[in-house]
Amino acid sequence: MTDCFLHPSFYGPMWPLSLTMEHLEIVHAHNGQPTGEVLPRKEALAREAWCRSTNVFILNSRGEILCHKRSMQKERLPGAWYTHVGGHIGVGETSDSNALKELMEEAGVEVAAGQLVKWRTTKAEAMRLWMHDYVVLIDKPVEAFTPQPGEVDEFRWVSFDEIISNKENYPDVWYPGYHGFQAEYECIRSALVAAHHLGAIDVPEELHGWAPGLILMPA
Repeated sequence: MTDCFLHPSFYGPMWPLSLTMEHLEIVHAHNGQPTGEVLPRKEALAREAWCRSTNVFILNSRGEILCHKRSMQKERLPGAWYTHVGGHIGVGETSDSNALKELMEEAGVEVAAGQLVKWRTTKAEAMRLWMHDYVVLIDKPVEAFTPQPGEVDEFRWVSFDEIISNKENYPDVWYPGYHGFQAEYECIRSALVAAHHLGAIDVPEELHGWAPGLILMPA
């Protein structure tokens, strides 16, 4: 269920732009590999066909997660808070290219492919999705992120402890991660540190150690 690291080539096969934007490749439920079938997005979702998506977790050097409030215009879970951005992978896209696109579209930030760390591929039965999960380290004030109209109403840097508290106190509003947020948070921090030691990215010392309730500052 897990794969590591980074950004191989991220351009998939060439498809007409209109097809790329509006169609999804259907994948096998048991392994997430393409079946060869392509459906219009609305039809794929209506049929609850298995598709692929990305989730990108954005951390800063304090270990805070960039959380966002879903637009009140959304049909599903308007006003809910999420710990990641992302979306369905269209025809002709790879998970890497989609992750970069979603960062730009939903948050208004452009990053190099080499900054993305892919830390997991996982399955969400209820959503009929094989999800490709990434983490990226970005040290910017929250005002530097631009919410996508109709998708995102607000961004906020939130600590791990705050996210856990918000989930406990407002379970119908906060949706952190997918398979247990504490374990996922530990994984994404570990993935960043591993990428640092492989020379792929530069991670500040204060992110190299962590425990719940603890912030390690440089000596």
